[in-house]
Amino acid sequence: MLRTWSCVIALAVMLVGIPTAQSADEILTLACKGTKTSGLTDNKPEPVSMGIIVNFMKRTVHGFGSPGVMGVPVEITAWNDVTVEFLGSEGRKLEIALIKGTIDRVTGDVEATSMMTNTKGDTVVFVSYSLKCRPAQRMF
Repeated sequence: MLRTWSCVIALAVMLVGIPTAQSADEILTLACKGTKTSGLTDNKPEPVSMGIIVNFMKRTVHGFGSPGVMGVPVEITAWNDVTVEFLGSEGRKLEIALIKGTIDRVTGDVEATSMMTNTKGDTVVFVSYSLKCRPAQRMF
Protein backbone atom coordinates (compact mmCIF):
# COMPACT_ATOMS: atom_id res chain seq x y z
CA MET A 1 0.00 0.00 0.00
CA LEU A 2 2.86 2.39 0.85
CA ARG A 3 4.48 1.70 -2.52
CA THR A 4 1.23 2.55 -4.36
CA TRP A 5 1.00 5.90 -2.56
CA SER A 6 4.64 6.62 -3.38
CA CYS A 7 3.92 6.08 -7.08
CA VAL A 8 0.82 8.29 -6.95
CA ILE A 9 2.76 11.09 -5.23
CA ALA A 10 5.64 10.82 -7.72
CA LEU A 11 3.21 10.99 -10.65
CA ALA A 12 1.44 14.01 -9.14
CA VAL A 13 4.76 15.84 -8.69
CA MET A 14 5.69 15.15 -12.34
CA LEU A 15 2.32 16.40 -13.60
CA VAL A 16 2.58 19.60 -11.57
CA GLY A 17 5.91 20.38 -13.25
CA ILE A 18 4.61 20.01 -16.81
CA PRO A 19 2.60 23.28 -17.06
CA THR A 20 5.54 25.24 -15.63
CA ALA A 21 7.90 23.94 -18.31
CA GLN A 22 5.36 24.61 -21.02
CA SER A 23 4.67 28.20 -19.88
CA ALA A 24 8.42 28.94 -19.86
CA ASP A 25 8.48 28.19 -23.60
CA GLU A 26 5.41 30.35 -24.24
CA ILE A 27 6.58 33.52 -22.47
CA LEU A 28 10.11 34.91 -22.64
CA THR A 29 10.94 37.62 -20.08
CA LEU A 30 14.05 39.66 -20.87
CA ALA A 31 16.13 42.17 -18.90
CA CYS A 32 17.83 44.52 -21.35
CA LYS A 33 20.57 47.15 -21.21
CA GLY A 34 21.95 49.23 -24.02
CA THR A 35 21.41 52.56 -25.67
CA LYS A 36 18.62 54.58 -27.20
CA THR A 37 19.12 57.39 -29.63
CA SER A 38 16.36 59.99 -29.94
CA GLY A 39 15.82 62.32 -32.85
CA LEU A 40 16.37 62.30 -36.58
CA THR A 41 19.90 63.69 -36.55
CA ASP A 42 23.15 62.38 -35.07
CA ASN A 43 22.14 62.65 -31.42
CA LYS A 44 24.30 61.04 -28.76
CA PRO A 45 23.13 57.57 -27.61
CA GLU A 46 21.81 57.49 -24.03
CA PRO A 47 22.03 54.49 -21.69
CA VAL A 48 18.78 52.63 -21.17
CA SER A 49 17.66 49.68 -19.06
CA MET A 50 14.30 48.06 -19.78
CA GLY A 51 12.28 44.88 -19.64
CA ILE A 52 10.74 43.12 -22.62
CA ILE A 53 8.16 40.34 -22.50
CA VAL A 54 7.74 38.09 -25.55
CA ASN A 55 4.50 36.07 -25.51
CA PHE A 56 4.61 33.42 -28.23
CA MET A 57 1.07 32.17 -27.56
CA LYS A 58 -0.44 35.65 -28.02
CA ARG A 59 2.23 36.59 -30.62
CA THR A 60 3.04 39.86 -28.83
CA VAL A 61 6.01 41.86 -27.54
CA HIS A 62 5.61 44.24 -24.56
CA GLY A 63 8.08 46.82 -23.35
CA PHE A 64 8.52 49.45 -26.06
CA GLY A 65 6.80 52.77 -25.84
CA SER A 66 5.23 54.11 -22.69
CA PRO A 67 1.77 53.60 -21.18
CA GLY A 68 -0.66 55.60 -23.25
CA VAL A 69 1.78 55.84 -26.18
CA MET A 70 2.14 52.43 -27.78
CA GLY A 71 1.31 50.89 -24.43
CA VAL A 72 -0.44 48.11 -26.31
CA PRO A 73 1.47 44.94 -27.24
CA VAL A 74 3.32 44.91 -30.54
CA GLU A 75 2.58 41.97 -32.85
CA ILE A 76 5.17 39.29 -33.56
CA THR A 77 5.22 39.06 -37.36
CA ALA A 78 7.63 36.09 -37.65
CA TRP A 79 9.92 33.93 -35.54
CA ASN A 80 12.15 30.89 -35.68
CA ASP A 81 14.78 29.35 -33.38
CA VAL A 82 17.13 32.32 -33.95
CA THR A 83 15.12 35.49 -34.59
CA VAL A 84 11.88 37.15 -33.50
CA GLU A 85 10.54 39.99 -35.67
CA PHE A 86 7.88 42.39 -34.43
CA LEU A 87 5.89 45.31 -35.83
CA GLY A 88 3.01 47.34 -34.48
CA SER A 89 1.24 50.62 -34.96
CA GLU A 90 -1.38 52.61 -33.16
CA GLY A 91 -3.36 55.46 -34.68
CA ARG A 92 -4.70 58.45 -32.83
CA LYS A 93 -6.52 61.57 -33.92
CA LEU A 94 -3.42 63.59 -34.78
CA GLU A 95 -0.62 61.03 -34.87
CA ILE A 96 0.42 57.49 -35.69
CA ALA A 97 2.95 55.53 -33.61
CA LEU A 98 4.99 52.68 -35.13
CA ILE A 99 7.39 50.22 -33.49
CA LYS A 100 9.41 47.60 -35.37
CA GLY A 101 12.40 45.47 -34.53
CA THR A 102 14.14 42.14 -34.11
CA ILE A 103 15.32 40.00 -31.21
CA ASP A 104 18.21 37.58 -31.72
CA ARG A 105 17.33 34.60 -29.50
CA VAL A 106 20.92 33.30 -29.51
CA THR A 107 22.99 36.43 -28.81
CA GLY A 108 20.33 38.47 -26.97
CA ASP A 109 20.76 41.44 -29.31
CA VAL A 110 17.68 43.59 -29.82
CA GLU A 111 17.42 46.29 -32.47
CA ALA A 112 14.22 48.35 -32.58
CA THR A 113 12.88 51.62 -33.90
CA SER A 114 9.98 53.63 -32.53
CA MET A 115 8.60 56.62 -34.38
CA MET A 116 5.59 58.86 -34.31
CA THR A 117 4.29 60.73 -37.34
CA ASN A 118 1.61 63.38 -37.64
CA THR A 119 -1.35 63.14 -40.02
CA LYS A 120 0.69 64.83 -42.76
CA GLY A 121 3.28 62.04 -42.59
CA ASP A 122 5.99 64.14 -40.94
CA THR A 123 8.08 62.27 -38.37
CA VAL A 124 7.64 63.96 -35.00
CA VAL A 125 9.50 61.56 -32.68
CA PHE A 126 12.13 58.95 -33.59
CA VAL A 127 13.88 56.59 -31.13
CA SER A 128 16.36 53.85 -32.06
CA TYR A 129 17.20 51.09 -29.54
CA SER A 130 20.31 48.91 -29.47
CA LEU A 131 20.06 46.46 -26.57
CA LYS A 132 21.71 43.39 -25.10
CA CYS A 133 19.14 41.22 -23.30
CA ARG A 134 19.25 38.18 -21.07
CA PRO A 135 16.49 35.91 -19.79
CA ALA A 136 15.03 37.11 -16.50
CA GLN A 137 12.18 36.45 -14.13
CA ARG A 138 9.47 39.02 -13.44
CA MET A 139 9.92 40.62 -10.04
CA PHE A 140 6.19 40.66 -9.19
